[in-house]
This record gives sequence, structure tokens and C-alpha cells, in this order.
Amino acid sequence: MSISHLFIIDPLESLNVALDSSLRMMHELAKLGHQVFCCTVNQLSWSSTQASGDAHCGQIKFKNGPTNYSLQHQVLRSLKSFSGIHMRKDPPFDMDYVTATWLLDSATGTARIYNAPHALRQFNEKLTILKFPRDCHQSLVSSDPEALYRFAHDQASGDAVLKPLTLFGGRGVERIQFNDGDEPVRRLLKEATADGTTPRLIQPFDPAVFIGEVRAFSAFGEPIAWCLKRPAPGNFLANTRAGATLEHYKPSHVEVERVTRIARTLLKDGVAFIGFDLIGGHVSEINLTSPRLLQSPDDHANHYEQIAALISTDLSRRH
Repeated sequence: MSISHLFIIDPLESLNVALDSSLRMMHELAKLGHQVFCCTVNQLSWSSTQASGDAHCGQIKFKNGPTNYSLQHQVLRSLKSFSGIHMRKDPPFDMDYVTATWLLDSATGTARIYNAPHALRQFNEKLTILKFPRDCHQSLVSSDPEALYRFAHDQASGDAVLKPLTLFGGRGVERIQFNDGDEPVRRLLKEATADGTTPRLIQPFDPAVFIGEVRAFSAFGEPIAWCLKRPAPGNFLANTRAGATLEHYKPSHVEVERVTRIARTLLKDGVAFIGFDLIGGHVSEINLTSPRLLQSPDDHANHYEQIAALISTDLSRRH
């Protein structure tokens, strides 16, 4: 029986083909002889006449590499007909995203789903670090502007970073500095929390981010790739969309231990793929909705070939 995969992604035309991990994973799986299909979340459905959901999807055919592909005609397939399903839509993590995980639940037990739908609901990318307090900076999640103000003043010594909980790629992240004055800080916190109704994560600002933020990518509980994201001059956001450059990085023993331990812990809950962000050796985010493997220009290893082999092995253990 042929092995087939469904990748649930953002529209193909919107992908950053230079850095996209989904296309490269698809390409390597196709090289193994697996069939690869893709769809978007709004192409998922579930009829009461069926035991599981369906996907209106098209097969991807590759020619000469992961960025040269064609999408075949659309077909309607049961989610249970796939060997593996890869939920790789980018945030925002909203109710449309949650609904997609409910539909994917209908195929659990038949198809192998990466990452598990229940895990995507359970582990928020910003909040999961709180489950590992010795591996992250001191943090607070609150909707109360006054509580956030006190944290920034007392725990962060007047220099903090404020993050929304459901976005990605540095969107909505703000630095709070008391040298801007007391009232601007209070006004910013009031606006960011929508007058005390929307929670935000606050942490001390770590100047080590100017040296760079480390991206570690783990697969099935083991780190397989490391990269340094160096912010553009004058910017504290170490995201490629904000102009960060990618450089070679050799992790410390502490970083390897932290990433490995957390990855193995989350693997027990169905989280096979994780993109870790670390600043100054501490974990700042645990990305698992659509984690991206980043490589510096001088890293010529085919990490995706390794990922495809790990997926193939994982599927073979289930059949």
C-alpha cells in the first residue's frame, strides 16, 4: 500500500519559498516514493454521513528541487485515508485554527498527525515555557495593566518585552522602557491589553538578543539543526521578516540539554516537531504550530532528508 501525506498549509502562493520548511519536507517525502497532497484549513470538512473529516486537496509533484512544483487537480479524500497528516498552518491561533484541529481529531488513531491536534490546543507557543520555569526567563501572563506595570518596573528593572499570545514572527512584540516616561508605559500597557481584557506575556528584556536569537529545530525528541538569527542593526526583533540574518551556530552543552529534555517531554504528548527560540541560553518560545527549520548559508546538510527518514520510520512502527 502506498504511503500518502496531507500537508495543511497556508496558500501555496503565500509561502516564502526561500525559507519554507513544509515544501522541503514534502519534497523529501516525495523522493522516498510517498504521495504528497496539500490543502488549506478552509478545505477541510466533515459530513454527518462520514465517520471522519475530508480534505479537498491536490497532489504536489516536484521537478528539480523543492521550489519547482505543480499542484494537480483537486480531489476529495477522507482524512483517514492518509498515512500521515501534517498540520502546518501559520498562526494566528484563532478559532478557525482550533476548528481545524477538531476536524483532524476525527482521523486520530488511523492517520498519524504531526503535531497531534490535542497538543496544538494544549500547548500555546508563548505559554508553554511556563511549564519549564528553570529553562526560561522570569515571566508573567496577565490582562491587568497594573500587574504588568509592576513586573516591568520591579522584575525587569524598567526594561521589558511584551508579547501577544496567538501571533508569530515577532508580530505585536513591543519593548517597554521606563526611560520613555511613566505615563507612556501605562498607556501602552492599557492599549496592549485592550483596557485590561486581553492577556499579554511580559518578560525582562535580554540584551543578548542583539548578539542573536538561537533557533533549534527538534524532530521526535532530538535537536537536529541549530542556527543564529542576528537582528538587523538597531532592531531587537530577531525574525527574518524583520531583516535578521542567519548565521552558523554551535550550541552550548546547556542549550543542547535544555532543548533535548523539553523536546522529549513534549514528544510524550504528541509533539513531534518543535522550533525552539533561545536568547542568552534561555528558552523564549516553543513553536509547534508550523515550526520552521532555519539554516545558515554555510550549513549544507540536508536536514529535511533526515526528517523524512524519521517520519517514514515512525509510520512503519504504526503498521
